Amino acid sequence: MGGDAPRHAGFRGPHAGTQMRITLLASGSSGNSLLVHSGSTRVLVDAGISARRLTRAVRAAGAEPRAVSGVLVTHGHSDHVSGLPAFGAHGDIPVYATPGTLDEIGRFMTGGCRAVPVSPGAAFDVGDLSVTAFGVSHDAAEPVGFTVSDGACRVTVATDLGTVGDEVREHLMVADCAVLEFNHDERMLLDGPYPWHLKQRILADTGHLSNGAASREIERMAGGPLSALVLAHLSRRNNTPDLALGAAAEALARAGRDDVSVYVGAPSDAVGPIEVAAARRTADAPLGME
Repeated sequence: MGGDAPRHAGFRGPHAGTQMRITLLASGSSGNSLLVHSGSTRVLVDAGISARRLTRAVRAAGAEPRAVSGVLVTHGHSDHVSGLPAFGAHGDIPVYATPGTLDEIGRFMTGGCRAVPVSPGAAFDVGDLSVTAFGVSHDAAEPVGFTVSDGACRVTVATDLGTVGDEVREHLMVADCAVLEFNHDERMLLDGPYPWHLKQRILADTGHLSNGAASREIERMAGGPLSALVLAHLSRRNNTPDLALGAAAEALARAGRDDVSVYVGAPSDAVGPIEVAAARRTADAPLGME
């Protein structure tokens, strides 16, 4: 831990007296939204629950909708964007997404929602935070995940992806807090009631991560600065919190990382706030993303 990290593209110095925190407002196939707090900046990653519920959840997390500095949208499926009009109704709100996603979500961009195109690999600032998008494999138009940094710590959000490619892994490997998809237990999915074409869609490389696939990534991440892990986007029908937690715990145990705090996202209840700490970063570990 400790030591001054070299400054790379996308690095911003930490803000004195602040602590980056996240609150998972909702997670699952019925809706997804995450609030990142740092200093005076509040940023949403996705806004996929109803306008009323999203407004209520943001306030319960200690922020007013008018104080949200922007919304980062991972992709255009409705369970990630249906609440955007709630923020457009409060005035100007930048919505950061790839051009493909912006084309896909036009009907949700009402009121003061203002499109801000982003490109994977290019860092941009939202208030006190530096954000980098990275491409993911999912059946949507130009989907991405995001890494958000306050200059001292990083949160990486990687949900709705069928496989973990090199670009995604690069971001996960340097995350202090990872919000990672644990969508389904493969046996539950295969034995369950979904029609075969839907099972194939979920299992495809453009589908969703299983508990097993996500756990293998945890073992790869174990040598990095990871201090908090959030299991996200659990299927109500093809997974259980106990199965997801068990898979993650076994992976962390194999890696000798019993110091990592693990949280499970829920479709109806907020999780957090979770303080993001740089517990294991060494002086030689770069903080900014190239």
